[in-house]
Amino acid sequence: MSEKPGLHIEYVDADPVTQALCLRYWRVEGGRFVETVARIYRDEGISQTEFTALVKRHSRAWSTLIKCTRCGEPMQFATRSDYISRAERRVFQCAACTATEREQLACAKRLRLVEALERSMAQAKPLAQLDPRHCLYLWALLKYAGSEDLAYIRPYCQVRHERLTPLRDFDRDLINELWRNGVIAVDPESICTAIELDSQQNARVHFTGVRWLPTVQGASGVLLYERLEAHVLEPGFITAGAGPIKACCDQMALLECLAFLEMALEEYRLGYRAGEKTRAMVVTALKVFSVAQVCNILFRAARDAAAFYQRGGVSRDHAAKSVVGSFERLMEKSVANEWVVTPFRRNFNLPQSVLSRLVYNRLLGTDDGGFTGCHVTLPDCAAALP
Repeated sequence: MSEKPGLHIEYVDADPVTQALCLRYWRVEGGRFVETVARIYRDEGISQTEFTALVKRHSRAWSTLIKCTRCGEPMQFATRSDYISRAERRVFQCAACTATEREQLACAKRLRLVEALERSMAQAKPLAQLDPRHCLYLWALLKYAGSEDLAYIRPYCQVRHERLTPLRDFDRDLINELWRNGVIAVDPESICTAIELDSQQNARVHFTGVRWLPTVQGASGVLLYERLEAHVLEPGFITAGAGPIKACCDQMALLECLAFLEMALEEYRLGYRAGEKTRAMVVTALKVFSVAQVCNILFRAARDAAAFYQRGGVSRDHAAKSVVGSFERLMEKSVANEWVVTPFRRNFNLPQSVLSRLVYNRLLGTDDGGFTGCHVTLPDCAAALP
């Protein structure tokens, strides 16, 4: 163990008696304090609280060896405990220099984001030239996380009262797609802790912690929202974007089913993340059944997996993975025997997402994409597009 540094004591408005007391408190020899605190305050006939307050008020202790690596200011110790815990450190930076360095880093981060925003604005497209799917995504994102004045989009981690898309894992994909295609950019006013600079001084952002700004040419804030809503709801939008809109509906139908399966398995305490095989099975089922009917089949498959686990002899993971085979068998039997699969109503634990409401309820006029009303299947809904 290396020898602890000595101390330089400064006195503040202290008479000789008080100075002597402070010196007894701070006196170090061979890296150890010479006297115990209890012995000193008992000798003086005062309480420990009074003695500690007196030392703090009338003395300051500075290291004779450890100094700030930036400005050379010696390390200051507030108490003996502070000295014991910090005296072994040989690399030290004072609070003022730390604050300065933090501010310089924040400025560097903000500069990189400003540069990126300026590049995005220079390449921004007007609403009429945006991909119809990106228009729907941006509209939903503004609904989901737009600030009160619609000047920016709040960090994703701050919005939990509803769902952006049916499956939270897809939320990241949606925002990333808008970002990579220049429809939104990171707001330079985002908190600094959500941004990092790599060795080349390039900014890396934490997806859930940064704010976003729409980068659409010719409009921003409330004006952008109003124009975006009018653009999406005008009659020609569905006609021009029938393909992308149908692709968006197909994607949401798949996500609704995967989200339902995830929720059903969690209720049985069987954790499971859908892979490509599960996705392929659900896509196949959606060609025949509505979303609400597929959820019925998925529920039965999840129930069978739970029963399989309860019989014993298998792990939770093995039981959860059996849901794919069970779902496939139930689907094939339903088709072969021409069974009427009762549509499920939406589970209150899995409310309709913002994107789903905008696409189905506002744009297509189909209540909740087949969960209510006449239970229109997704292919029928898409075929109804002009």
